[in-house]
Amino acid sequence: MSVAAKMRLTKIEISEGKKRKLYLVPKEAAEAVATLLGGFDERQNEDEGPIDAFDLYPHLKDPVKRAATVFQGIRLRHGLTQKEMGDKLGLHQTDVSKIEKGERSIGKKLAIRIGKALGIDYKRFL
Repeated sequence: MSVAAKMRLTKIEISEGKKRKLYLVPKEAAEAVATLLGGFDERQNEDEGPIDAFDLYPHLKDPVKRAATVFQGIRLRHGLTQKEMGDKLGLHQTDVSKIEKGERSIGKKLAIRIGKALGIDYKRFL
């Protein structure tokens, strides 16, 4: 039996306008999302609608910070430290840190390297 089959999963739905995405995540990840959302008022009335993603993460409107957030999220998803990520990409750990802080932008060449190294679409960073 695979590890995923033994793991208890929780359903999380994220809506933006008419778009809806459904995620099945481990219980610990769902608890982390609940903690993250803890600062927002719980909505007692369903008529109020969903929380806008940009209200939750206002920095996503800034393309540099959005790319930095995506970069960090992908690094964490792959379970890599900043040093390990740097080694995969041919960067120093301080450069990885600067990218995650939004102090260094991700150009097209670096985005392509990231995409190849991690097997993802490089356009996520542009």
